[in-house]
Amino acid sequence: MKKIAFFNHKGGVGKTTLTVNVADAMADLGRTVLLVDADPQCNLTSFFIDEPQLEGLFSDNNSDDEAASTLWSAIKPVVEGRGGVRQVEVWSAGEAERVFLVPGDVMLSEYEEELPSAWTDSFARKTRGYDVMTAVAQVVNNAARAVRANVVLYDVGPNVGALNRAILLDCDYFVTPVAADLFSLRALSTVGRSVAKWIGDWQTILSLASAEDRKQLPKGMPSYLGYVTSAYKVKKGRSAALPHADWESKIAPRVRYQVVDVLRAVDPKLAASGSNKLGGVKNFQSLPSEAQKHGVAIGKLHGYVNGGHHATLDEAKDEFAELSREILKRSGA
Repeated sequence: MKKIAFFNHKGGVGKTTLTVNVADAMADLGRTVLLVDADPQCNLTSFFIDEPQLEGLFSDNNSDDEAASTLWSAIKPVVEGRGGVRQVEVWSAGEAERVFLVPGDVMLSEYEEELPSAWTDSFARKTRGYDVMTAVAQVVNNAARAVRANVVLYDVGPNVGALNRAILLDCDYFVTPVAADLFSLRALSTVGRSVAKWIGDWQTILSLASAEDRKQLPKGMPSYLGYVTSAYKVKKGRSAALPHADWESKIAPRVRYQVVDVLRAVDPKLAASGSNKLGGVKNFQSLPSEAQKHGVAIGKLHGYVNGGHHATLDEAKDEFAELSREILKRSGA
């Protein structure tokens, strides 16, 4: 099983759309995928679960039942110091038979408030610190085993806060979706520096931990798989194509010296020295919102939208399949 996060400090890069469609494509390629909504905004959860059902899930947060309804309710006993993690009820995600979801929760923000002190406690070799830092990892490992997942895809928020630190340190790999704008490029420097510092600090924590505790802690070495140009616009004509080509020429060197070089300075195995581009996903205009309305991948909208879109739907399916094959190849999943 491989754990992968789609992670960028900049929002608005189509991260949730990317996660949903890559998961669907991976399932078509024969993998069983577990989606984990670790973003308190819960966009991934609301993609697959409608509002009345969500209301029921959130109302179960204080239940003492053995099974939890969301990621937060599964880790809540650990965060509150009242016990271990609970088994979370995993949802089938839309129409894909091999895609499953661990629902998120806005209350994950309460977990994030506890993480800074847990981080400090981990340096002090306190069991409480380890338990809180790895609570999500424990829940996800249990859920992944239950559905026999080959791949876990984390959807995380656009920040470099304590919650994302805990998530990334549980991952084997991470991918950066990059939009063709200055702010998205600028955010790359924060991604590279932050992940490198998290890795370095976690290795210190591991070196201080007892041999027995180290067996229970994640290795904290998320390797960089590469970047995906997200929601770019394809236009006809040489002159119209130049702006995107110009952005493409800026992205690759920024990724190299702001993410790859920074990570390789920590450990050369954290990033490959070859091409860092995994692929690109074009702007499919209104189709992502239609996909969300029906809770399916863009390529599976046949029968939901008019026939004039069918060629574009097939193009989307092929594009995400190609991207997914590359992610699976590089990750060994």
